[in-house]
Amino acid sequence: MSEYIPPEVDASAFHCPHCEVYANQSWSNIDVYASSIGRQQILNGRIGKCAHCQDYTLWVGEEMVYPEGSPAPLPTEDMPDEVEEDFNEARKVVNKSPRAAAALLRLAMEKLARELTGEDNRTLHNMIGDLVEEGRIDERVQQALDSVRVVGNEFVHPGEMDERDNRETALRLFDLVNTIVELTIAREKLIQEEFSNIPEDQMRGIENRDGNS
Repeated sequence: MSEYIPPEVDASAFHCPHCEVYANQSWSNIDVYASSIGRQQILNGRIGKCAHCQDYTLWVGEEMVYPEGSPAPLPTEDMPDEVEEDFNEARKVVNKSPRAAAALLRLAMEKLARELTGEDNRTLHNMIGDLVEEGRIDERVQQALDSVRVVGNEFVHPGEMDERDNRETALRLFDLVNTIVELTIAREKLIQEEFSNIPEDQMRGIENRDGNS
């Protein structure tokens, strides 16, 4: 996953808050026109235009006032749709309600664990244990999963709000969910793609070797 570059006034390029593509930005002043004063810049205003989607961002000083921005990273490419839906909803609310964002991210994590295990009626705690026991995740992934599940030393149920969840906690959970997807789904996808590119004659040699081992 490429690094997320958040919007910044007068930056030459960033991830557009409209189309979410990393794109060049052009800039001009926000002007007001009145017959009595002519054309005049207001409020140290700047307007940015995305080269990809042609939509605009409006700024007063260094603050983006349209659209409302999110400090959270974008979802990684291979995130399942159902998980991505909660992830993106959390991105929209993290500024106004970090606790709500954290609750959504734990719910997203439970959905991701179900995707990995194929289980519907197991707790997140037990699904993590199943993945470890089956050897499908290594210690790094297990630690990341438990980091999403736990705040401090207390268990927090997926979808529940916790008074201790703050903006810093929520932003950390965004990164953890992305990391878990990259270390499981994305890594497995890459391995399978590379394996499928092995020439047919060499593949037969591998199959013969494994069949005789």
